[in-house]
Amino acid sequence: MGKQSFTIVLLLIFSLLIAGVGFSRAMTVAEAVSFAMEHNRDILTVKQQVEERRARVVEARADAFPQLNLLMSAFRMRDPGFLNSTFGQQLLKGGGAGSEFPIPIEAIMPRPQKFYQITMNMQQPLFTWGKVSNALKLANLGLVDVDLSLEAIRHDVAFQVTGAYYDMLLAEETIAMYEKSLETQKRYLQQTRDYYDVGDATRLDVLRAEAQLAATEPGLLQAKNLLVQSRKKLNFVLGRPLDDQISNSPVESEENFSTPDLGTVITTAITNRPDLKQLNIQVEMYDKTIKVFKADFRPRVDLVGYYGYSTIRKDDLFDRNFESWRVAVEVKIPVFDGLKNHGLVGQYESQQAQKELQSQTLAEQIRLDALQSIDACSSAVEVFQARKISLQSAEEAERVSSDQHEQGLATLFELLDSNRRTLEARNEYLNARYDLLRQIAALKRVMGIPVEKLF
Repeated sequence: MGKQSFTIVLLLIFSLLIAGVGFSRAMTVAEAVSFAMEHNRDILTVKQQVEERRARVVEARADAFPQLNLLMSAFRMRDPGFLNSTFGQQLLKGGGAGSEFPIPIEAIMPRPQKFYQITMNMQQPLFTWGKVSNALKLANLGLVDVDLSLEAIRHDVAFQVTGAYYDMLLAEETIAMYEKSLETQKRYLQQTRDYYDVGDATRLDVLRAEAQLAATEPGLLQAKNLLVQSRKKLNFVLGRPLDDQISNSPVESEENFSTPDLGTVITTAITNRPDLKQLNIQVEMYDKTIKVFKADFRPRVDLVGYYGYSTIRKDDLFDRNFESWRVAVEVKIPVFDGLKNHGLVGQYESQQAQKELQSQTLAEQIRLDALQSIDACSSAVEVFQARKISLQSAEEAERVSSDQHEQGLATLFELLDSNRRTLEARNEYLNARYDLLRQIAALKRVMGIPVEKLF
């Protein structure tokens, strides 16, 4: 291997190592949300819908431009039209006025003939009673509609990522809690067995220590299972393979979180919520759709024409003697269509009314969600503060019990009971902590806070 090849191999290995290190780096919750915005499959699907709507705008705009078509044809035909006329019938039967017809009948008999045609057709709308302009406005509103749909799905995905991220952190901290508690309980069990061997403890004390250890181990298994599932769920929402390795960073507690007042939450939500904006846009879209269909039953004016050549000899194509053209202004006035247009307009008017009701319902639902979310956040803050104090009290009680047990002032039962209470208090504290974080995320979701400003 040459020196140059060896250098290239080293660079490749170094690049792979760098990529691996960057890939396995701990991901913050903000980075996880940002990653999902670019890789989540639901978001990617809606982004494709955005491209589809952009193409529809181009399609709608095309109706305002001239339509040009180049037609080229070559065909062979036989037309007996002359023979079907009155004069042709008299000639075939040998009749007719005056002397005998001077031209042989064979000379006027129709024969198969080839034709060559090149024609450029043109149509330009001049007046469509607003159909083209409203169709273009409808297409542009459709683009706004799908943009708002993208923003709505971004909010949903951000909420899902945040929830999965917190589940993963909760599982990791719960595992650490159970492992620490099991380590302490194993030490207590060994101490109890030592005391039992020298006659300072009873068989009941040993059984109590063994039972508490056995009762704690399932909690560790459940927490490990929750960690596996939360990792897979987070990978799924991020748009990554389920079994990819992922690590996260701790998040700060929000114990000093100040719940905003109801009026601020409602005003912000009404202003920001993309789903509410989307419903209002859809009401406008139905208004434009109704105008488009109404225009279908109104007079319209088009400029139409064609230019080309028609000949029986290919050599005569593009000869000015064989050119053919026509220019016309066509006015179309619908008279009666069996009330089909009236029925279509009625359908869209009903659908527009439905969207208006949905918009009003969502606005009321936002007000209700805001009230419930504020109450949930306030309650979560109080519960978290209470659980924090309970944990501090339980840890101090276990420390005192441990000291007293070593001095012979407390029984093993009291020591084991204090350890159990500490485990319960820490478990409640962790759940309260992440419940508060979830409630804050839910409040931001209700308020429609932009994804870029969530953290």
